[in-house]
Amino acid sequence: MDRFTKNQAPDCGICRFRTSCFYNKLDAQAQKAWNSIKLGRKFSDEEGIYAEFQKPLGVYTVCKGRAKVFSTDAKGQQMITWIRHPGETFGHIALFSENDYLCNSRAMGETVLSFVDRKNLEQFLNDHPKTYKLFLTKVSMEMRTLQLKLKDTAYKPARSKVARALLNAISYKSKDTSTPAIHGLKRTEIAEITGLALETVVRTLAELEKRSVIKRETKAIKILDHATLTRIADPHAKR
Repeated sequence: MDRFTKNQAPDCGICRFRTSCFYNKLDAQAQKAWNSIKLGRKFSDEEGIYAEFQKPLGVYTVCKGRAKVFSTDAKGQQMITWIRHPGETFGHIALFSENDYLCNSRAMGETVLSFVDRKNLEQFLNDHPKTYKLFLTKVSMEMRTLQLKLKDTAYKPARSKVARALLNAISYKSKDTSTPAIHGLKRTEIAEITGLALETVVRTLAELEKRSVIKRETKAIKILDHATLTRIADPHAKR
C-alpha cells in the first residue's frame, strides 16, 4: 500500500486504545501474527485514505485520530456514514464483498492508521480461523447499526439526531469525565451525519446551549448535562 511502511506501524501491545480494538480479542499467537503483517502511516487533516469506485486493497485500523467515511452527490453535498474512532477497523465490507468502495474516506485531524493488505489478511484468516467469527460479528453489528440509523432518520426529531451525533463523537480522553467534550467536529459534519440542513443543526445547537445541556467553545463542544443529552437522543428508551 502506497506510503504505508513497517517502521510507522504502532505497537498494539502498548496502545491505550487496544481495549476498543479487535486485536484485543485475538489469542496470543494471532496477536503476534497480526503485528508481523500490519503497516502504518500518518495522515494529515482531510487527507484522502481511499476514494469511491477504488478497488479495496486491504483493511485499516484507526490507531490515533479519526477517519470519516462519506458519500458525495452530484452537487458536492456529503453524507457521512461512519466516523471511525481509535481502535476501529474499517474498509472490510468492500473488501469482503469483492466490490469497489461505495464511499470515500478521509482523515479528521492528524490521524495514524495501520493497514493489512488483502493477501496477508487472507493468509492470516486461514492460519487463525477463529478470527473469521470476529469479523462476522463486526459486520453483523455494523449492519444492525445502519438499520437503527435508517430508523432514526425516518422517525426521530432533529434534536434527537443532533444529540446522538454529539454523544457518538465524544473524545476518548474525556469520555469518563464529568464534562465530556467533542473536538474537531464541524457543524457541517453534524449536518452530514444526521442528514439535516445546516440551519437546523445550528438552531438545535443553540437550543441545547440555551438549556445548558452543552457549551460551545472555539475548538470544542462541552457536554454539561450528559443525562439530559442522552434522554434527548433516545426519548423513548427504557430507563
